[in-house]
Amino acid sequence: MSGIEHGHVPVLLDEIMEALSPGPGDVVLDCTLGRGGHALAMGGRIGQDGLLIGVDRDADNLAYAGKRLEEEGVPHLTIHDSFVSITRHLAKLERSVDVVLADLGVSSNQLDTPARGFGFQEDAPLDMRLDHSGDTEDVRGLLARIGESELAQLIRTFGEDPYATTIARKIVNAREDGPITTTRQLADLVKAAYGAKAHASRVHPATRTFMALRIAINEEIPSLEILLDLISRGCETASAGGWINENARIGIISFHSLEDRPVKQAFSRWQKQGLVAGLTSGVVRPGEAEIQANPRSRSAKFRAVQVTGPNRPK
Repeated sequence: MSGIEHGHVPVLLDEIMEALSPGPGDVVLDCTLGRGGHALAMGGRIGQDGLLIGVDRDADNLAYAGKRLEEEGVPHLTIHDSFVSITRHLAKLERSVDVVLADLGVSSNQLDTPARGFGFQEDAPLDMRLDHSGDTEDVRGLLARIGESELAQLIRTFGEDPYATTIARKIVNAREDGPITTTRQLADLVKAAYGAKAHASRVHPATRTFMALRIAINEEIPSLEILLDLISRGCETASAGGWINENARIGIISFHSLEDRPVKQAFSRWQKQGLVAGLTSGVVRPGEAEIQANPRSRSAKFRAVQVTGPNRPK
């Protein structure tokens, strides 16, 4: 089965396998298991003495990927949770890891399932939660309570939309006539806020607002900051029984500047501190052939480092 048939095509697979180099006996942590594409490739390298630990907030994707790993005979554990809690789970398992991968993108099957509310090609409830198994707030709830200035700041910060103030005002005014509950409602409001400029926009005017709301409702940027902090502390304790082993390889795939910027800064800081060495020469992007085969890979950026441990006194 191709990646498309599994609902998602793993990006930069060859480059990731080369940089992270999973090997026999390795414990591999996939912080964002998704449909299991990256995990399956890495799991094929670790043998029966290794272990693939897959974490995901989406219970459906977690179950799907777990079944794939089971069918291929990959030793694995799956954890339904956010990667911000990974050190607690590893402590319970009494495990430390040799490879860490985090793919910060949303899976194609999530984007392409109208009921999840991530897109606006079809009308659907405004949900956008990555973990839709509980009673956490969805975008409908957020838009019902948020103030105009806060909403404008959210769209400006996470969507980098120059019309954030106008969009927020349009949304807040519209909800006086009734709640905003569907993707089509929201997309039409944003388009109306753009006015005549909507026709000159290279992408649909609502694209940035939808991205901003998805990032906000899932706390994606704060979660990334927590993950980077956990990795930093793991690198500092690599030689003292921490959750990351010495010589571990760490890779992160980002899809927009709000994600890539903190990753780049963290990796640079750790290198200056002597905690890691670079495994990629700057950022790795997909080639033209991959983009042609999988257009959604176009914005992917991959960076990787190897743990060297803290500087030791001479």
